[in-house]
Amino acid sequence: MTFGLFELAAIILAVTAVACWLNARTFRLPVAVGLLVVGLVFSAAVWLADAVAPQLGAGAFYRLLHGQIDYPKLVLDFLLCYLLFAGAMNVNLGALAQRAWAAGVLATVGTVITTVLVAGAFLGLCRLIGVEMPLSWALVFGALISPTDPIAVLAMTRRTDLEPRLQAQLEGEALFNDGVAVVLFKALLAFAVGQAAGGAAPDIAALAEHAAIEAFGGIALGLVVALVATLVLYAVNDWITELMVTLATAMAVYAVALHFGLSGPLGVVAAGLLMSSGWARRALSESANHYAKPFWHAVDEGMNAVLFFLVGIKAIELRLDWQALVLLAAGPVIILAARWIAVALPGSALPLVGRRASLKLYNVLTWAGVRGGLSIAMVLSLPDIPARNAIFAAAMGVVIFSLVVQSMTMEGLALKTGYGSPRTDPEPTH
Repeated sequence: MTFGLFELAAIILAVTAVACWLNARTFRLPVAVGLLVVGLVFSAAVWLADAVAPQLGAGAFYRLLHGQIDYPKLVLDFLLCYLLFAGAMNVNLGALAQRAWAAGVLATVGTVITTVLVAGAFLGLCRLIGVEMPLSWALVFGALISPTDPIAVLAMTRRTDLEPRLQAQLEGEALFNDGVAVVLFKALLAFAVGQAAGGAAPDIAALAEHAAIEAFGGIALGLVVALVATLVLYAVNDWITELMVTLATAMAVYAVALHFGLSGPLGVVAAGLLMSSGWARRALSESANHYAKPFWHAVDEGMNAVLFFLVGIKAIELRLDWQALVLLAAGPVIILAARWIAVALPGSALPLVGRRASLKLYNVLTWAGVRGGLSIAMVLSLPDIPARNAIFAAAMGVVIFSLVVQSMTMEGLALKTGYGSPRTDPEPTH
C-alpha cells in the first residue's frame, strides 16, 4: 500500500491535530514540548502493542506509513522555509541590531568551536564504550548537534519574558546558526562520505569555498527578493494581496536557493529580517499590519506542532542497546559543556548582551541553547552507515533533554539570574 502526497499530508495533519488535542486536554504543555511528549508516548504505545500483540499489525502499519515520509526533505525543504521566515519577521530588529556582532560571533565562531569540542568528546566516549566511530563521522555529529535550533529557541522565548537584548541575541543567533550549521554539515558530510569510500581526500579549500558561496549567496538572494517584494508592497493597498506577497517571498527565496545550491535557511532569514524593518512595515496597509502577525503566528505554531510531533514518533527507530542508552544519557552533558566553553571563549573577548562577561550570563546563554527538530532531520539524512544509530541516539538524547528540561526551566533561571521578568501574558501572540 502506498499513499499519495495529499494523503500523507492529510494523515500527518490529522494525527498532529489529535496530538494537539491530547496535549491541550491532558499534559497542557507548551506546543513544542507537549507534541514531543505525545509523540514519544505514541512511539512507546506502538512498540508495546507490537511486542504484546504483533497480530494487530500496529508496528507493520506504522513502518509502512513512516517509510513513505521523507523526513529530511519535509523538514529541510519545506517546514524550515516557513518557520524561519516567520521567526525572522517577529524578531525585535532594533534590539538585534545592537547585539549583531555578539549574535554573529556565537552563530559562526561559536558553532565551529562547539562542533570541534563535541566531536572530540563524542569520539572519546564512543571508543570508551566500544562503538566504532571514525573521526570524520564524529565531526558530522558535532556539526548537526551544535547549532541552537531556531524553531525551539523561538518557541522558548515566546514563553519566557527575557531581557530584550538577551532575547534578541538568542533569536538572532538561532536564526543564523542553523544556516551556518547546515552549510558546515554538508561540507563535513561530503568529507566523511569521501573518506568512507576510500577515494582521494576531499579538497578542504574547495569545500570551504563552496560553503562560503552557499552561505553568502543565500543571504544576498534573500535581501534582493525581499527588497523587490517590499517595493511591490508599496504599490498595492489590499491586505490579502500583501499577505500573499509575504508568503510568496518566503517560498520564492527558498525554492530559488535550493535550485541553485545556495543556503535556503540563510536566504529566508535575511528576507524575513529585511521585511520586519520599519521601512518594510510602512509598506503594509493598516489592515495588512493587523493581520500579518496573527497569520504568520498561526503558520509558525502549526508547523511547530507537526515538526515536534514527528520528532517524538521518530524515537521508535532507535535500537536501544546499552551503548545507545549511554549515548542517549551522555549527549546532553557533552553538548552543555561544549556550549558553555563556546560561549565563554568569545565572551571573554567581547561584551555579550551589553554586559561585562560573567558566569551567570554564560550559564544563561548555555542553558538557553536548546536543540530541536533540525538536528534530527540532519541525522536522518545520513547514509546507512554503522555509526548512524550511535549518532541518532546521542542526538535524540540532546533534543529530548533540551525541549523537556532546558526550555521548561529557562524562565526560572532567567528570573533567578536577573535576565528575565515574570510573565504578564502566558501565551504571547507577537
